[in-house]
Amino acid sequence: MNLKQRIKRKIQKVIFGNKASSEEYVSYLRNLGMKIGDRVVIFSPRHTLIDETSPWMIEIGNDVQIPHGVTILTHGYDWSVLKGAYGDVLGSSGGVKIGNNVFIGMNTTILKGTTIGDNVIIGAGSVVSKSIPNNCVAVGNPCRVIMTLEEYHQKRINAQEQEAIERVQWFRKIYGKNPEKKDMSEFFWLFSGGNDSLDDTWKKKMQLVGNAEFSYKIFQENDKKYDSFKAFLELSLIHI
Repeated sequence: MNLKQRIKRKIQKVIFGNKASSEEYVSYLRNLGMKIGDRVVIFSPRHTLIDETSPWMIEIGNDVQIPHGVTILTHGYDWSVLKGAYGDVLGSSGGVKIGNNVFIGMNTTILKGTTIGDNVIIGAGSVVSKSIPNNCVAVGNPCRVIMTLEEYHQKRINAQEQEAIERVQWFRKIYGKNPEKKDMSEFFWLFSGGNDSLDDTWKKKMQLVGNAEFSYKIFQENDKKYDSFKAFLELSLIHI
């Protein structure tokens, strides 16, 4: 981290406190008593609400990605309405457990008393009101399983080429030229594999979720769709 980055980090810490960065927020939540694993990323701490009323009731595994607008609750305040109607005070709480290798879509709410298994994708805007099993994709309000992770994996494989071509077409439309390799983000798998070299941006992507060795093994075995990036660009012109 260079001097400019260190100064920026200190300023953010002063202004935003424990929510200045993902690292700061995760450390703060751990200190409260939450059990949080390795490589957990909270992309937008200032726009994320993780219930602090009973921090010991939240457990988050390894390699969990938490984007903008996610809310995790271990209590309810609905008892106030019951008290107004019936007079008694009734407690409302439940733990939340999130497994390993989980992506939670933007603006998702996870309610008390729920468990999300390992290798799960939760769609954006979902309300998780009951437990979600391992190895699946779940979306909606209430959140429900729509396919297995294996089915979603195949769906994404099938969509790669067309989405990459559309990415190129949008780039040409806006900038009047072809994109560079670095502009293709995760789509490098289409035209890279085996002993091909990777730039720093792609190397970072291979490091995600702590399984770089496995990803490089699969990369070396990758039967790439195009012999080169140039070949991909040339053939993408046919689809205009």
